[in-house]
Amino acid sequence: MEEHEIEIDLKQLVDALLSRIWLIIIITVMFGVFAFFYSKFAITPLYSADSTIYVNSSQNVISNNIETNEISASSMMASVFVEMLKSNAIIEEVKEKSGVDYDLTVLRNMISATAVEETPLMRITVVSPNPKEAVLISNVLLEVAPDKMTNIVDGGSVKIIDRPLEPEFPSSPNILKNTFLGLVLGFILSASIVVLMELLDSRVRDEDQLRNMFDLPVLAVIPEIEVPED
Repeated sequence: MEEHEIEIDLKQLVDALLSRIWLIIIITVMFGVFAFFYSKFAITPLYSADSTIYVNSSQNVISNNIETNEISASSMMASVFVEMLKSNAIIEEVKEKSGVDYDLTVLRNMISATAVEETPLMRITVVSPNPKEAVLISNVLLEVAPDKMTNIVDGGSVKIIDRPLEPEFPSSPNILKNTFLGLVLGFILSASIVVLMELLDSRVRDEDQLRNMFDLPVLAVIPEIEVPED
């Protein structure tokens, strides 16, 4: 008996969703349109300039024959260099040489670096509202950081693998992704409202619902009477 009641409840919820499908569609589209225009016009586009450097655990020139323990040591050193990259000494010199008008905290937050797992490679990303500025800061960083880091860590060396290219398109915001998320949020919210309205609706709509609620036979039904307009 309990399984039968659950099935009826689910059917009622599905019927409620279908009966208000246009409301769900309208709210879903509204959220998607809002997310699109907000991402397009309200969020400042940011451009990313990416570069890659190779971290060597010794001063030796990079050769074709690299032992496993050397790679492991270089990988660990790359993780150390990631933390050193945002030190005040490096950020202050980058600010001075690039001539950008940012305080140290803002400039530091514009720079990110990650050590590629189990490799001696470091990826450096500079994000700016101006693509030329992103490349400028990135190039100055590549000029300043290697000497600073290798002077602090004895026995290490750094080689630039990839220099930054001026980005043609912004890296954020992702308008398509944000629009999709807006549509999903609108659908979930509108469907939840419809389901909540259905669950809170205590009205008895027909004799079947009354019979299922009280498990008693229905003795009589008041028929609907259509009164002529004339």
